[in-house]
Amino acid sequence: MEKKTGRLEAFSDGIFGVAITLLAIEIGIKEYQGATNQNLWQKIVENWPEYFTWFNSFATVLLIWMGHNKILNKIWKPSHSIILLNGLVLLFVVLFPFPTRTVGAFIGTNAVNTAVSFYAGFTGMITVSMLLLNLGILRDKKIIINPGKNLPWFHNMIRGQIIGTVVYAFAAMIAFYSAFISLALTFGMWVFWAIATKDTDDEMED
Repeated sequence: MEKKTGRLEAFSDGIFGVAITLLAIEIGIKEYQGATNQNLWQKIVENWPEYFTWFNSFATVLLIWMGHNKILNKIWKPSHSIILLNGLVLLFVVLFPFPTRTVGAFIGTNAVNTAVSFYAGFTGMITVSMLLLNLGILRDKKIIINPGKNLPWFHNMIRGQIIGTVVYAFAAMIAFYSAFISLALTFGMWVFWAIATKDTDDEMED
């Protein structure tokens, strides 16, 4: 059977690229009056929340892209419902710069708890959209390449996405008590996703 996911992969990769670009486009220090070498360094240091949230979000988008890429590599062709579910994933991904900028802007203010809760909750929604995409694929198993080998990978991914959804939901709630713990949870999810997206092909390459 001929593989027919090329256009969907190209479109999706373009959206991921746009999302990563938008993450960084707001980083910077605007020109201001009375700039000196000393106070410019001070402003660079003061902007650390923007650097942290960009780095955290970049790693998150990168790992989502890795998982998304492997999903499309394991199917022959996308059905109508898969294209729509894939669009849902891309919708949340391309909007991710919004909660990222919100966290960067409000860390160190009295609104930090709400900002971090919004960020963690939005990241959880991306995870839910990926979960729905995988569930949609499992509803139409005939589009899966080598089901005997790849079905277990999809099942493992779904389990990981359920765990991830629970963790992000917990992070969104606990943010109102400790924004630091909530951000630490989103930070620690990198390791989880790096392991969850690994499959036997990676192990053979290693």
